[in-house]
Amino acid sequence: MRLRPRFTLWFSLAALAPIAVAAVVTRDVVSQSYTDEFARTRLAAETTVARERAQLEEGVLETLSSLQRHPLVDGVFVEYEKHGTPLPPQIRRDIKRRAGDYLRGLGLDVLTLVERDDVVLASPHYRPAQDSLDTAPRQRASARAGQAYYAREQAMREGAIATILTVSSAQTFASGRHRLTVVVGQEVDTAILDTVRQPGRIDARIVTPDGEVVIPGTELPASAWRGVVADVVRLPLPGPDGAPTAVIEIAISRADLERLLVQVTTSALVLAGAALLVTVLLGVFVARRMTSDLDRLVEGAHAAARGDLDHRVDVRTRDEIGALAASFNQMLEELKTSKERLVMAERIAAWQEIARRLAHEIKNPLTPIQMAVETVRKTWRKKHPSFEEIFEESTATVLEESARLKRIVSEFAQFARMPKPALEACDLNDIITTCLSLYGGGEIAIERDLAPALAPIRADRDQLQQVLINLLQNARDALADAPAEPTPQITIRSAPGRSAPGRSAPDRRSPDRRSPDRRADRADYVVLTVEDNGPGLPADIKDKLFTPYFTTKHAHGGTGLGLAIVHRIISDHDGRIRAEDNPRGGARFVVELPTDT
Repeated sequence: MRLRPRFTLWFSLAALAPIAVAAVVTRDVVSQSYTDEFARTRLAAETTVARERAQLEEGVLETLSSLQRHPLVDGVFVEYEKHGTPLPPQIRRDIKRRAGDYLRGLGLDVLTLVERDDVVLASPHYRPAQDSLDTAPRQRASARAGQAYYAREQAMREGAIATILTVSSAQTFASGRHRLTVVVGQEVDTAILDTVRQPGRIDARIVTPDGEVVIPGTELPASAWRGVVADVVRLPLPGPDGAPTAVIEIAISRADLERLLVQVTTSALVLAGAALLVTVLLGVFVARRMTSDLDRLVEGAHAAARGDLDHRVDVRTRDEIGALAASFNQMLEELKTSKERLVMAERIAAWQEIARRLAHEIKNPLTPIQMAVETVRKTWRKKHPSFEEIFEESTATVLEESARLKRIVSEFAQFARMPKPALEACDLNDIITTCLSLYGGGEIAIERDLAPALAPIRADRDQLQQVLINLLQNARDALADAPAEPTPQITIRSAPGRSAPGRSAPDRRSPDRRSPDRRADRADYVVLTVEDNGPGLPADIKDKLFTPYFTTKHAHGGTGLGLAIVHRIISDHDGRIRAEDNPRGGARFVVELPTDT
């Protein structure tokens, strides 16, 4: 696009921006006004419903309280005193008849009399329940302590059984040794909803907690109750156990707001069209007078291309070119800030790498923990005679590895680095035996060839266990896809080592103090060898094995940190590790560690 049309477009955008802002602000003001009105409407609806609920509940409670000295209840207790329990059939029929009269006379929808043994004495609103066993009334009377609650009750309506929502109350009355539980209730109908309904704007309904409609709405469409075209207020009605039995939903329509917003948007579009016409005419005239300041902008662009983010464009005009220059300067400032953020992002990436290393360190102890648990389960299923001994050994391993995990996390939390070795005198054979006990009963045989009476080494026992577990796991992974012949096998060996003439032995001291002229008959180090008869190591990867993040096990979730961490641990112990071919086929890893002498 050429310069003149481009300036015209810029001026058009500059003119449209205030209109867009005004439209957005107007919409926000209208929306906020509606929100305030909705809040007031919601409060009024909630207050109205709460008042209606209170009246219903008070009416039920007053009715129940009046029955304490009512002829119906007193008459039942008189019959109890005269005839005892159970009452004669004729007396029971007479009580049922009188209960029906009182149900209609008191204006109730639910009236239930339950005897001490939870047998329904009278239930005129639902006669099939009479003389049946029902523990609910007594339990509700005990739980609610005379308070009102809402429940779904069955009642006879025009010769058919219907389920109605009632506000009820239950109480157990006593006279001497006799007890009688009385339940009264009044149906919750549309009257409580009509107090808040407004045609075309506010509708109300009652539903169960799982969405079943008890009393449907009358004004708004079904989508309103899903919050599509209306805001929905939900007021729970507590049941006998305190949980909602039903919910009053009040939907306040947003149709008026939508119509008003459409009008605001239409007006904004008309204003934007008029402004666009004017700016096109002015843009052609003003574009000719702007080229001088644009040169400065070009110079600033060249400076930004050179990486000079401190450069600022000096344009003194206060027109759109001045605004553009200010925007350009702001862009340079943001680029400078972004550069600083990039440096911070690189630091974060470094910490992410440390986090990956920590995750790998934590994963290693999980292998022996898993194997210990599997061993316990296997021996338990087989009812192994040595289960208690295996159980003790396995749980000790789990506790030991758990403590090891805790120590690793604590060390990494200090500076996200490998834990410092806690050096102490150790027996390499003992470390090997402990680790191999975790691999007993596996599908791959592990042979051991341990030299007796090895010289002690000064090392961190946990870290050496980590080295050995890592090497054994790598060997197992290498044999996982190996053919059945020859039989997959892992061999682990320990042996003393002596320095050859002209060759320095591994030393736990710093490298600049290692002595190349030790006596040839002295055991300077011990050798740990782990080998397998798997596919072996390709020649082109031997030099990369100990490089961080180099792995050949991408398909199995390898991170490339295992052997790198092993190399680091051995180096921290002033030892050596190397990978070589196994003469019998497969791979061999040789670790040399200095003795504690």
